[in-house]
Amino acid sequence: MLYSLYQLIGWLFFIVVSPFACVYLAISGKHRQGLRQRFGHVEDIQLDEDKPVRIWLHAASVGELQVALALIPEIKRQLPEASIVVSTGNRHGLAMATQRLPEDVPCFFAPLDLIGIVNRTLKTIRPTIYVCLETELWPNIIRQAQHHGAKLFLLNGRLSANSYVGYRKIKSFMQDLLSCFTKISVIQGDDAKRFRALGADPANIRILGNAKYDQIVTQADSNLGEHYRQMLGLHLQQPVLVTGSTHTGEEAMLIEVFRSLQERLPDLVWVVAPRHLRRLTEVEKLFKDQGIATMRLRQVQEQGRSTDVVLIDTMGELAGLYSMATYVFCGGSLVERGGHNVLEAAAWGTPVFYGPHMSDFSDAKALLEAENAGFCVKTPKELTRKLLYFIEKPEEYAVAGRGALKVASRQQGSAQKQVALITEDLHSVSHSSCVPNTI
Repeated sequence: MLYSLYQLIGWLFFIVVSPFACVYLAISGKHRQGLRQRFGHVEDIQLDEDKPVRIWLHAASVGELQVALALIPEIKRQLPEASIVVSTGNRHGLAMATQRLPEDVPCFFAPLDLIGIVNRTLKTIRPTIYVCLETELWPNIIRQAQHHGAKLFLLNGRLSANSYVGYRKIKSFMQDLLSCFTKISVIQGDDAKRFRALGADPANIRILGNAKYDQIVTQADSNLGEHYRQMLGLHLQQPVLVTGSTHTGEEAMLIEVFRSLQERLPDLVWVVAPRHLRRLTEVEKLFKDQGIATMRLRQVQEQGRSTDVVLIDTMGELAGLYSMATYVFCGGSLVERGGHNVLEAAAWGTPVFYGPHMSDFSDAKALLEAENAGFCVKTPKELTRKLLYFIEKPEEYAVAGRGALKVASRQQGSAQKQVALITEDLHSVSHSSCVPNTI
């Protein structure tokens, strides 16, 4: 009954909203990219007709695409007979996919979760396997993919406490939806408990870690730090503070940290990487109002650096920028945004500082703190105190850095194990049918 209600509400919402959406698109010109694909027209996607297995990976946005980037090489190694396509939910994801996915792995916008539109996409893609990354659960895509004969896998699954509370209100619906998956791979034990509490079959759940952290260390190019230092015109020992994936409100808080550190380190350079590039103008105005000159990275590349603050205006650059960092603060954590991937910095042997809001990366936070390589700060003043302490205690800071590298090095093999779930079940005769429960 809830599934029928979901379909009804979906179509009613579409019918009511679509006229206004059309007017908005016509006037603004925004969000037209991929509109045909969102309506299920993916005929332009090039598929390898010679390969008998087709795997559709759904990566909602940039974070999930990082998981896909770890899984795809393993899929190619373990399943050479498979062709791969990736769908994403927004233009940021598509931009990253265009830059970083292999040439033979096309990416398209996921269809709207309406049955007719979903079926149009499925008839073109004809997936043997549909893989949902993390917890992007679209009921119609899931049910219709199974109806079309695809096996379903939920990989790198995570379920925060807040999401769990919401899903508990529709437990019967969630139990029915989760029963569609052949296997569910989760990041940590708490995720497994929550999925079980929602009705997922415990026999189908595996705790296999986070593929987003996989291969981080092996991809760390020892020459990258020197490349970025030359780009920014830094001398060998010049200190650099990198604040990654910052959100609204955080830059203002971090300005006081930067000014305090500059009193102790007058040649300090601050590299700011806002999570969303659309905020760059807003961030520039904030710094200008505070009397702080800034340059964008593209400007630095063209003209050379002439300011102490550099704003990153390119996608997919952050993991490499950490290579030159002396100190790292991970954003989305002083404000309630769930934090970001702290192991990207740890892979370079750099301790990581972050705020109290790290719910999306609680596993990585715990791993770093167990090695005294991650430091939670509740306020900008506390961050300043911690950094000044380590400036005066370089030996302790070096020990923390070695701990960070150790943690990152241990997080290898998750992608291999998750793809193995697919290979183990690929040739099974059948899987459980997904019949709606009466609610």
